[in-house]
Amino acid sequence: MEEKGSVFFQTRVREVGDIPVVELEGEVDLSTSPRFKEIVYQLVDSGKRDIVIDLDGLDFMDSTGLGVLVAVLKRTSMEGGRIRLVCSKRSIMKVFSITGLDKVFTIYDNLQRCLQD
Repeated sequence: MEEKGSVFFQTRVREVGDIPVVELEGEVDLSTSPRFKEIVYQLVDSGKRDIVIDLDGLDFMDSTGLGVLVAVLKRTSMEGGRIRLVCSKRSIMKVFSITGLDKVFTIYDNLQRCLQD
């Protein structure tokens, strides 16, 4: 758990089968995105190429969070992997649609559907 000023950010990584699911909670912004990037890059560095990132616990994500997702997507794609996102919150989905990233990422409205794909 990480608390920086008034910004709350927490991550949890759990394995479902052999697929890591990164669950995010709180806010991903300039102060918390480096920790988010570090966690996902550790997974990639450990050989994981198929990663699910669950955004449903987020209350807020700014462009720095999107930047982390794009960087991770590029890195895993170059190594034959994929990033799948879970997001059912309209406020977070709006960030993806405004930026056009909803066309770049595979986004599921729930974890079960994501893991079945």
